[in-house]
Amino acid sequence: MNDLMDSIMALQTAFQQVKNLAKGPGATKLIALKPLLESSSLELEKEFNRILQVLQPGLRQQTKKKLGQRLKWPFQKADVEQILQLLERHKSALIFAMNSDQM
Repeated sequence: MNDLMDSIMALQTAFQQVKNLAKGPGATKLIALKPLLESSSLELEKEFNRILQVLQPGLRQQTKKKLGQRLKWPFQKADVEQILQLLERHKSALIFAMNSDQM
């Protein structure tokens, strides 16, 4: 669980910094980065929303039985590994695009 949360927080911080760069005065030089930011933003937002839906079920579902189920981590190991791979893929793509734009 810590690996997943750490990865999400690290990518969120890095992504926000990159988005700020893309809006800054040197943004016209970021040819590779801008399209990647748009596509990554959409995919990551979808994934984060999916994770939140799993972690925060609706209030109507909070019966005693459901409450007991909520105390258990809702993701399987394979799910966490898949999410971590997705986050790592986006992080690597952002780094590659930033390096390409600096050349």
